[in-house]
Amino acid sequence: MADNDRYFRPGVMLFPLRKYASGIQMRFITSSIRPGMSVLDLGSGPGFFTQAISRAVGTEGTVYSVDADGRAIKKLTERLSRMHIDNVKPYASSAASIPFVPDGSIDALFSNGLLCCMRDHNDAVNEMVRCMKPGSLGFIGINRFGRDRLGLTKAQFYELLNPFLITEAGSTLTTNWAIVQKP
Repeated sequence: MADNDRYFRPGVMLFPLRKYASGIQMRFITSSIRPGMSVLDLGSGPGFFTQAISRAVGTEGTVYSVDADGRAIKKLTERLSRMHIDNVKPYASSAASIPFVPDGSIDALFSNGLLCCMRDHNDAVNEMVRCMKPGSLGFIGINRFGRDRLGLTKAQFYELLNPFLITEAGSTLTTNWAIVQKP
């Protein structure tokens, strides 16, 4: 874990009522992720969305689930074992350095609440671009809570996404989000 990044207790990230504030994220998962895909769940935490992504890619697909918090990855690994899910590859690593994901191998990216919790925004976006296949789609969202040393304004968020084509964007009560495409 990087000293200057923000971390939440893994149990907080699995709070059941969170699903009521996750409509746009679930819409992306159900409309853009298909069986057999390789998906990067970057900033997965303990896997709130990972199970839905795993179901969407099916047994022929793969989910790379990455979070810098080893406690969250441990919790995710335990959950995956209990649910007998074997198409998810969990990694404890900074989003700014994910060399275990091959260049141009990712069919879809999912990154919800990551960029507003880490200091190294640019390197994380560079890694997203490196891993994605040309033409692939991604969901990137940031929390809208108070801006601090790690947070991004809406303008900074959209500027950070310059390497992508933004195909759709918006805000919910809790999230500024964009659906992006790698050119």
